[in-house]
Amino acid sequence: MTANASNEYNSDVEILRQKEYPHMSDGVYLDHGGATIYARSLVEGFASKMVTSLYGNPHSENSPAKLSGDIVDQVREKMLNFLGASSKDFDLIFVANATAAVKLVADCFRDLGEKSKDRKFWYGYHKDAHTSIVGVRELTYGQFHCFENDEEVEEWLQFPEHPSMNRPNPNGLGLFAYPGQSNMTGRRLPLSWSWRARQAGSLQNTYTLLDAAALAMTYPMENIFQDPDQAPDFTCFSLYKIFGFPDVGALVVRKDSGHILTLRKYFGGGTVSMVATFGETPWHRSKGLQAPTYKLHEGLEDGTLPFHSILALGEAIDVHLRLYRSMRDISAHTSHLIDQLYRGMVGLRHANGRPACHVYSENRDFSDPSKQGSAIAFNMILPSGGYISYTDVERIANNAGFYIRSGGVCNPGGIFSLLGYEPWMTERALSAGHHCGSNGISVLNGLPTGIARASLGAMSTRQDVDSFLDFLRATFVDTDSALSATSTLRSIPSDATIEHRAAIVDAIPEPRKLELKKSQSRRIPILSHLRRAPKPGVRSSSLAARNFIGGLPTIR
Repeated sequence: MTANASNEYNSDVEILRQKEYPHMSDGVYLDHGGATIYARSLVEGFASKMVTSLYGNPHSENSPAKLSGDIVDQVREKMLNFLGASSKDFDLIFVANATAAVKLVADCFRDLGEKSKDRKFWYGYHKDAHTSIVGVRELTYGQFHCFENDEEVEEWLQFPEHPSMNRPNPNGLGLFAYPGQSNMTGRRLPLSWSWRARQAGSLQNTYTLLDAAALAMTYPMENIFQDPDQAPDFTCFSLYKIFGFPDVGALVVRKDSGHILTLRKYFGGGTVSMVATFGETPWHRSKGLQAPTYKLHEGLEDGTLPFHSILALGEAIDVHLRLYRSMRDISAHTSHLIDQLYRGMVGLRHANGRPACHVYSENRDFSDPSKQGSAIAFNMILPSGGYISYTDVERIANNAGFYIRSGGVCNPGGIFSLLGYEPWMTERALSAGHHCGSNGISVLNGLPTGIARASLGAMSTRQDVDSFLDFLRATFVDTDSALSATSTLRSIPSDATIEHRAAIVDAIPEPRKLELKKSQSRRIPILSHLRRAPKPGVRSSSLAARNFIGGLPTIR
C-alpha cells in the first residue's frame, strides 16, 4: 500500500477497515495510544498455526520444544529487521511491556551502582516522561535530576558538570532517560540526545534509555537504528501499540553497551550456565559476560519466554507489512489525520466567540511528523471560560460511541507543567483529595487536573476524525439555538442541592434535533444525551449533567 502522493492520506485504509477490522464498526476508536487494534487476518493466521503444529517449552530438548525455540529465534531476528536494527549491532530481549524493559535496565544500574565508590548511580529524566521512567529515580538514593524542558537538556549536554544536575561525580555511572514521544501530547522529542551524550567527554559513563512505546506506533524506527553509533544504548517498546496483538514488549540493546546489563545480581531460570545452591560459598555463572559463548538476551530473559505470544508476534509482523508496507506510509497517513483533527479542534468556538476546546502542546506544527505524533491532549471549555470535567467528556463520548482516554495518562510531568501547576499546587490538590483515576477531582480551583486524549493509528480514517469533530461540535459547542438552555444551566446556584439541580436540568425543553447523516446517528446534543439511561455498568450521567452545565470553579 502507498500513501496518496498529493496529501499523504492513504484512502486504501478505508477498504481495509471493512475487511480486516470488522470489530471496529461499533463506534469510533480513538485510543490507539493505549493499544492499537489487531487485524482479523492476524488472529486467523495465529489460530491456524496454533492448531496445526505442536509447541513445547523451549527450555526442553524434545521436538515441540525445539520448534518453539527456533520460532523465538526467527521472530527475534524478524522484529529487529522490522525496527531497522541489525542483529550484528543490536540484541532484542523479550519482556512483558515497556515498563518491564525499563525496570530491567534500572535494576541492572542499581546493582552496578552499588559497586561504585558512592554505592549509587545518577539518573536524569525528562519531565515529559511516562510514570514508569520517573519511577527509576527511587533506585538512586536521591541522586537524580528532572530536566524540566528541552533547553535544560541541551545545556547539560554542553556543560555536564553544572551543579544543578545533582551529580557530585559527573564521571560516575549514570543513566539518562527520555521519551521519543510524549504519551500525553504526542510531541516528539529530539532523537539526537543519545549520540550527543555519547560524544560528550564528561559523559562517557552515562548511558541513554529511550522510551519508544508511544513513538514506535507510527514512526519509522529505522531512522533511529540505522546508525548504531547514534542509537540509544537501550530502547524499550510495548509491541501491542504497534500491532494490537500480542501483549508483549521488547528491549533493544546496543551490543557495545549491553555488557553492563550482565552485571546484575538477580538471575532466573534459563539465564545461568551453572548454579551451586549450597555449601560455604554458593555461586553461579550467568549467561552473557561471565559465560561469553552465550548471547546477551540469554542472560536477561528470566524464566520461560511467552513463546505462544512470540509466535503471534511473528504473524503480526507479516500481516502488518502486508497491509501497510512500511512505517513511513503509516507516519504520513497519521500525520495528515492528526493535523486535520488539530485544526478542527482549535477551530471550535462558542456563539460568543470564545474557544470551546483547549489543546495542550508545546508544538503547534501538527503536520510535521518529526515534531508531532498521532495524539492530541485537550479539555473542553464552557462558554463562560470554565473547564468541563474531562472524566465527563470521556463518559459522554463513550456513551455516544467515541472511545478516548482521560485523566493523567501516566504523565505527571506533562500534566502539571502544561496545565499550569506549580509544585505547591500539586500538594494542595493531593490534600484536597485529588488522586489519579476516574474518581479524582477533575477541576480544582479553576484548573483541570487532567486531560482528555484522542490518538490515531494506522487504521484510522478521515471519517473517524470528521465524525469526532462533529460530535464535539454538536455536544460541547454553544450555538445560538442552544444558548437559552445553556444559559439557564449555567445560572444554577452553587449551593443548590442535587435534587434542585436535577430538577432544573429536567425542566429544560428538549433542544432542536440536529440533522445528522446515518453514519452520525449516534451523536446527539448534550442535553438529550444526559437524559438517556446509562449503559449497563456505566455510572449515571446525571452527575455529568450537573458538572458540565454548572460551570462551577471546582468540578468533581
